[in-house]
Amino acid sequence: MHQVRPSLLAAGLTTLATAAALGLAPGAALAAPSPAASAPAISVNWFGAADVHAHTGTVRGRFDCGDERGLAYIEVHLAQRVRGTDVTGFGFGVIGACTDERTAGTWTATVPADAGTFRPGPATATARLVVEPNSLTETTERLRLLPHCPRH
Repeated sequence: MHQVRPSLLAAGLTTLATAAALGLAPGAALAAPSPAASAPAISVNWFGAADVHAHTGTVRGRFDCGDERGLAYIEVHLAQRVRGTDVTGFGFGVIGACTDERTAGTWTATVPADAGTFRPGPATATARLVVEPNSLTETTERLRLLPHCPRH
């Protein structure tokens, strides 16, 4: 029989005692891990619209409530550099509520310019999905504003 050092034997016995106390003894069944909670998500489409006459930019995207439920809305901050000047604006997209029947969908926000006007070209949108009372998810994405074409 091989001789075992006392410190190694003590460490092995301690590990075995700890495993038994936790219910991890050989042959013990392990509980399946609970599924991770699904977090809310928001995205911005690659293209939006600039209405030069109305001084607005329109931004669209998708949202997913995840496991959150409650009153929900989208906040959008749109920024663009136009002829050496920063044009910015803030607007809302109304989506109603995140419920068991409605957990994902699309959103649209028309953003008025604070000063100046949004024009066709590159822009940056920061979109926040807010699910009351305490959920906030945010993304900042580049997009291209295209000329607004009124429907006849």
